[in-house]
Amino acid sequence: MTKAAVFEKREAHRALKIVNYRRKDYVLSRMLLMLLSVSIAYAILVGTVIFLVFMANESLVLSIAEMVFVIIGIIAGYVVVLLFYYVVSHKFYGERHVKARKDVKKYLVVLKALDSFREEDGKAKEES
Repeated sequence: MTKAAVFEKREAHRALKIVNYRRKDYVLSRMLLMLLSVSIAYAILVGTVIFLVFMANESLVLSIAEMVFVIIGIIAGYVVVLLFYYVVSHKFYGERHVKARKDVKKYLVVLKALDSFREEDGKAKEES
């Protein structure tokens, strides 16, 4: 009974929200949100770096070849960062879903045991 109360108080809301999704859907929705966040953060970072470079060196003029090289470097960096976060978030959110499912199953077992205990207690009171 205490396990069920502790679970309800601390983790039930989060775990039940996670378990409402299939694992694939939960991981995909979280990864899309993460990819959007990483894309925005990367754009802000690149924009800041470019701004600081041009502010420090106002007379900086790049040839077309140098600009293409810089753009390819920025895109390659973005792809590497995105792949890294993709792999990490896939593993993290998949494990989070599996853990939530196990926790909810344990919670349901405890609730069933508590329910059967209450039924037995109720029958014993009726008989006496």
